[in-house]
Amino acid sequence: MLKKTLLLITLGLTLSTEVLLTTTAIATPVINNANLISQDPLPRFTPRRRSLLKFKVPGIRGSRNLEAGAARGQCTPQAISAVLPAKPTGMSTTQIPVELTISDRPTFFVSVPETSAQQATFLLRSEAGNEILLEKTLPLNANKGIMSYTLPADFPGLEVGKKYRWRFSLLCDPTGGDRSGDPVAGGWIERVQPSTALATQLQTSTPKQRVFIYADNGYWHDTLKAIADLRAEKPSDFTLVRDWIDLMNSAGLSAIANLPLNSLNTTTTSLTN
Repeated sequence: MLKKTLLLITLGLTLSTEVLLTTTAIATPVINNANLISQDPLPRFTPRRRSLLKFKVPGIRGSRNLEAGAARGQCTPQAISAVLPAKPTGMSTTQIPVELTISDRPTFFVSVPETSAQQATFLLRSEAGNEILLEKTLPLNANKGIMSYTLPADFPGLEVGKKYRWRFSLLCDPTGGDRSGDPVAGGWIERVQPSTALATQLQTSTPKQRVFIYADNGYWHDTLKAIADLRAEKPSDFTLVRDWIDLMNSAGLSAIANLPLNSLNTTTTSLTN
């Protein structure tokens, strides 16, 4: 009888222990990973970085000797300079690159410090220099800034594959016959034919997209003209100002990036930053 009682007590203790363990296991909380993920803070929004406008210098550019001329004169204490990209490393100081354009009537840009001159002249010559193709006297509508001049509609246009010399001079003394002391700046330019693919791309692009296409293909004058036109149309668009500054910086022209823009054509436009 005693053994039977002890057996019952042992069985009861065993069952009680199993029940207790089972109850404990059921009461243990289960971690829900899904809930933890949903409670994490939302990821931060990272704005897309603005693409910087950079000029890509063509890999091969012919060079020509730099024309001699006075860099400064009596009507300006500082030198005027053609707005052109920095020369490739290794090029002689007596040479300048030939800039490329796909326009038959490109626009030329010159940086002019404060001046008392009221007129300037633009001269376009053949590659040999013995033939004057265009000579214009231009009234200055500002006393400083980046001056631009576009070849006029009555000019027959640059021919594909030909190189040209261009020169911009301030007229310090319009009534005098000696021009040797006038400040002079200039350069070389060649018109090239774009590929069929590039021509199609330009035709189907927006004006803003064309700026980047010109810059990426090494067409300096076309790039400046395209972005200058956009700034004239939208003078309050700060992104265009930033694009202009980025372009100047990429070409080694940061010192003149903030100068006002002035067109010397019949329809004149002045832009200040």
